[in-house]
Amino acid sequence: MNTAQKVTDTERRSQLDGEIESLNNEIAVTDSKLQALHQQLSNLSDYANFPIDAYQQIREELSQAERELAKESDSITKRALDWLNATTDQRIFKRLALRINAAVLNTLATGHPFQTPLDRSSLITAVTSVNQKLNFSQQWQNQNLQVTSVQTQLTAFNKKRELKQAEHQQIQKQIDSYPQGDFYNLFYRDHHQLQVELFQRAWAFLLQEVLRRKESVMRALSTYGSVLTGDGEALLKLESDSDAIYRDLSLIFPVISSSLQSIRNMLPILQPNSVKLALMDEAGTTLIHQLFPLLVRSLQAVVAGDPQQIEPIVNMSDDTIKQYFKTAFLDRGMRNEDYYRYAPTAKYTATAYHRAAGASGTEGDLGNGIILSNHYRCTPSIIQFCSPNYPGGLQILSDYDQTATVKHLLAYHVEGSHLNHTNPEEIDAVETIIASLLKHGYSTNSDDNSKTIGVMSPFSQQANALKYRLSNRWRNFSWDDIGTVHTFQGGEKAAIIFSPYQCHQEHSFWFLNRKPNLLNTAVSRARELFILVGNLRELELAGGETKRLVEHIRQHGEIR
Repeated sequence: MNTAQKVTDTERRSQLDGEIESLNNEIAVTDSKLQALHQQLSNLSDYANFPIDAYQQIREELSQAERELAKESDSITKRALDWLNATTDQRIFKRLALRINAAVLNTLATGHPFQTPLDRSSLITAVTSVNQKLNFSQQWQNQNLQVTSVQTQLTAFNKKRELKQAEHQQIQKQIDSYPQGDFYNLFYRDHHQLQVELFQRAWAFLLQEVLRRKESVMRALSTYGSVLTGDGEALLKLESDSDAIYRDLSLIFPVISSSLQSIRNMLPILQPNSVKLALMDEAGTTLIHQLFPLLVRSLQAVVAGDPQQIEPIVNMSDDTIKQYFKTAFLDRGMRNEDYYRYAPTAKYTATAYHRAAGASGTEGDLGNGIILSNHYRCTPSIIQFCSPNYPGGLQILSDYDQTATVKHLLAYHVEGSHLNHTNPEEIDAVETIIASLLKHGYSTNSDDNSKTIGVMSPFSQQANALKYRLSNRWRNFSWDDIGTVHTFQGGEKAAIIFSPYQCHQEHSFWFLNRKPNLLNTAVSRARELFILVGNLRELELAGGETKRLVEHIRQHGEIR
């Protein structure tokens, strides 16, 4: 809803931007027009308080006096009447003065006092002056009306603009209030408590349903338990009524945890949709066909994994793989592309993750999976080494105190040598380092997971030699905490010690550097301390990921 409303609000904001800009233009034009009118009005400012009524009365009387005065064009009859009535210029001007006296008095206190004409010449001048003044007064009134009208218009524009600006501010405030970022990245943080409450209510509902269906749940448990012990009769019963039994069973066990190989034991009935939602982890290390037993039983599936970590293990020789490629693909009319997309031996391009994400089969193509980029396990300085391996980098959200006195990355230079496919000098150094770590609060006891030490090597014979040496010195050092990088896939330790074994220039470092996956996995197993023990000079000269690791430790940690 927020996303949809934000789109609507953004569109309305853009519309308001245009309307406000248009109003600004209208206001600018109207204001310019008003300024021009004010200038014109200021030129006629003397007529702001002009006695217009008095002057109009005076103009009428002046016109009457003009008509009464004798003219050469007057008829004989009019002249006779004027003589009989003793109408002379003097009398006419005297009557005029009497008729306009009140009006003249109304002009004296203004800026336009009127002087009564006394003869024909002054009458002509007075008529011209009065007409001119009345004309200027009319112009002032007209322009004053225009000013009032334009001012009203300008006020309306400003009011309209204020309303739109207020709406714009309100919409901008609303847009700013929306969460910044993708909902799926924000939900776990902003609505975590709601999610916890939802889980608690769902769990309470399941418990309620268990009590309501107690008898059928007890029967389902009994049947399923018998199936797991190999009871054939119970298996037939499960097969005939699997939906109801699994439904009742799910009230107590809403989630069944299993390895892929154990699916046929946990869910022995091969029936589609018996699993409503399958969640498959570590898909990047899983061959395609290993996922089939789960998928054929599932209505929906979520396949999760990290294709940047250790690839699946294929226990076949190169010759066997080539023969399989020929007989299973080429001889059947398929192409190279089909092999790299579907073959379980194409571990770099056809894992369960690649297929779920719809990858093309080209090496490096990881398809269209949803990338979860938030990282919480390792200290930032450790996981920063792995971050470039992921598109867009990792969002490092690890909660560790960063102090200048604590180094989370260490590298110990050991010249090294090879003896029976082991590197004794590296083993000696690892033993010494562990003794030092134990003094600083770390542990070889697997039960103390907060400070457990893990030791790994890319090569099995070096890993076995480390197991023998370290378990003989520290009896509680679990063999599960010492092994190859592959054995640590999916795990973590507080401290990881890495022994690369290879130390001579003539050695091939291809196994370590062919892809970033191996070192990416090794480094990211360490929560707070990663220690590299080996010939740092040769590891740098080899280039690739080993060089990058040494350089990263030199920059963010310490070389010893």
